[in-house]
Formats: sequence, structure tokens, C-alpha cells
Amino acid sequence: MEFEDIQKSWHQQAVQPSPDTEMLNLQQNNWQKNQQKLKRANVGMSLGFLAAMVGIGWVYISFKDEYGMAFKLSIAVIYFLMIAFLFVSWRSYSFKQINAVSNNQDYIEQQIKKLMWQKDVITKYTWIYTVLLWMAMMLYIWEITMEATPTFRYTAMAITSLYIFGITFWNRVKKKQRQLDEINVLINDLGEMRSGLNSSLK
Repeated sequence: MEFEDIQKSWHQQAVQPSPDTEMLNLQQNNWQKNQQKLKRANVGMSLGFLAAMVGIGWVYISFKDEYGMAFKLSIAVIYFLMIAFLFVSWRSYSFKQINAVSNNQDYIEQQIKKLMWQKDVITKYTWIYTVLLWMAMMLYIWEITMEATPTFRYTAMAITSLYIFGITFWNRVKKKQRQLDEINVLINDLGEMRSGLNSSLK
């Protein structure tokens, strides 16, 4: 009798509906392309940051006895910012693989979560990183130009500021805007799939 009750309860459970297979496959292909692009970008950035760390480390070792605490602090902050931004960027990449067919709801939720993080990296965290990096660079330039003329010091600070914010703005407008548009399309499509799935479960 107990087995029959369990069997009856099992058959009464609602079966999780699946989104349209063709739409799900298309979404999975778009997601994989997004992840491949993100992986290439993050690997490139990681290698670039590694090269920068080696160069900055050489500067520190060569001149640490000539400058004071501001010099050491600025380099420490720059190191920290690069490592922190790498962590933030790699968090957008999905190392966990979920089967889209058998776990479609988990799959959709995972994609939306990662895409929202990618969007935040582009629209928020990149600018936070840029401002903090600029502040560290200003501290660095201020320290190493203590013996220079005011004209040289402020010219160096102005050129560095223009370069940092100019590159960031150009990259955001010219390169990241297309990526942001693609992310918004993916988020909207996934939102519609999630809404349809939730409606079917009610």
C-alpha cells in the first residue's frame, strides 16, 4: 500500500516544461559565442596585466630607495587594482556547465546572472577601476616629479589623465557598445524564455 501511494504521488507531480527546442539551441549557440569572446578578451587582458606587473615590479626594484612611501603605495594600489579587476572580469565567465535541455530553468538563470555581471563590468566596474587607477597614477607622478619643475609635473599629470580617460571612453563607445547591445539582446531573449517557462509552471 505504501508503494502504491508513493507511485501515485510521483505520477501526480508536474513535469517541468521545456522551452522550444529550436529556440533553446539557438540561445545556447549565442551563449557559447558570448563566452568564447569573453574568454579571449579575459586571457588577453590577463597577459597584458601580467606584462604590466613585470614592468612595474622592475621599476619598483630599481627605484625603491630613491622615493618615499607615496611611490611604494601607488605601486601597491596599482597591483591591487589589476588583480581585483581580473577577478571581476573572470567572474563573468561561466566555468560551470549546465545541460540546457534537462536543466533549462537553471541554465537560463545562470546565463542571465553571468550576462548581468558582464553588463555591470562594462557600465560600472570599468569606470570605478579607471578612476582608482587614475588616482594611483597621480600619486605616482607626484612622487617621482618632486625634483621637476611645476610645468613638467602638471604636464605629465595632464597627459596621463587624458590618456587614461580617453582610452577608456573610446573603448566604451567604439568597442564595448556593440558588446553591450549583444548582451542586452541575450538578456531580453532569456527573460522571455523564463517568463514563458514560469507561466507554464503555474
